[in-house]
Amino acid sequence: MHLTNIKIAQLQQYFLPLAAFFILISSAAANLFIILAVLSSILVCIKNNHLKKLFQRKSFIFCTILYLLLLCSSFYSVADTEQIIEAAKKYIKFLYIPILYYSVKQYDSSNFIIRFFIAGVTIILFMSYMKYFKVFNFDIFYDFLKIINLADTKEKIIINETAIFQHYIIQGIVFSFYSFLCLIFGIKKKNIMYIILAALSFINVLFMNDSRTAYILITFLLLLCFLFLIKNTKFRLGFLMIVTILMFTQFSDNLKHRLEVLDTDISYIKDGNYNSSLGLRLIWLKVGIGNLQNQPIFGSGIGSFKKNSQTYFKESNIPLHNNYITNNPHNEFISISSQLGITGLLLYLAFIFYLFTEARKDTLYVGIVSMILITSLFNSAFYDNMLGLFLVITLCLSQDSKLKI
Repeated sequence: MHLTNIKIAQLQQYFLPLAAFFILISSAAANLFIILAVLSSILVCIKNNHLKKLFQRKSFIFCTILYLLLLCSSFYSVADTEQIIEAAKKYIKFLYIPILYYSVKQYDSSNFIIRFFIAGVTIILFMSYMKYFKVFNFDIFYDFLKIINLADTKEKIIINETAIFQHYIIQGIVFSFYSFLCLIFGIKKKNIMYIILAALSFINVLFMNDSRTAYILITFLLLLCFLFLIKNTKFRLGFLMIVTILMFTQFSDNLKHRLEVLDTDISYIKDGNYNSSLGLRLIWLKVGIGNLQNQPIFGSGIGSFKKNSQTYFKESNIPLHNNYITNNPHNEFISISSQLGITGLLLYLAFIFYLFTEARKDTLYVGIVSMILITSLFNSAFYDNMLGLFLVITLCLSQDSKLKI
């Protein structure tokens, strides 16, 4: 019996690392291993009578209260039952954070998770380069996966030049953190392989990916490294020289194209057309401000943004597009404040604030919390399935561990 318990405990330690490995490879596998990790962690926590340990951090208290308040708001939500259930399932990730963090500390598995994460993302990174340079026909690859019922990849991903299995925004954000992580280990361990991987993912994000969120994120994370880790002036100058040279190669074409798209989006907005990436975010911001004005204290309830969007466009003179109506405003602050008003917004801000205070000037952890802040500004960070899971996994990396690879 004792031997069986040991084997089960050893098996539990693989769940979260495997979720990290599959984060860009398979949504189904990542979700499965996350759920297994959560359930097994709850059992271990109850068995060891460690429930109090789940809330030793103030940030974990705030994210738990936030989710419980979302559940309570279902009693007055203007959303229908289906939208309420969908939002509750998406935001349950707030409860995963303290549970999985407990598990990581219990098994001291931060290094294990990072090794699996780097392995999985490295595979996708090289596949991304192969797709971009058309080393072989990826359409055949996607058709094969569909035929054997292993994956039915979305058309948006198939036609994108660098995305493999996840949306280019998610892939860009994950690559940005991967580059940051590899650069940290490359500098600390003086390992050229990590430096090369960091450079390859940096180039992929800035010059090949279409996500403006990823551009902002990787620039900020690189700035963190420049301020706190990279002390060698020659290294800094060399890096800046390489980036400058790349700006005059074909790699810069994609970045220039995204800037042109941004300019086009602004022109559309001036003409009253919000059916573009920037335009949609602006119109959802207007909807969010309207929601906060109408229900300032406790919001309109969980899953209410879509319903409120419909009401907003009925009362306004803005020409309606199908893309306008959604439960995902691509901004977590707008999403939370629309559902829970100022109360929910303050709770979410407190959650992020205490994450920063708990970071204790740890460069890696400051980068992780900054990533949550940036993705919350430009995406509904925890409402989104894969982005939310990715953020939960990174948050669970224990600062008390001496990270090794």
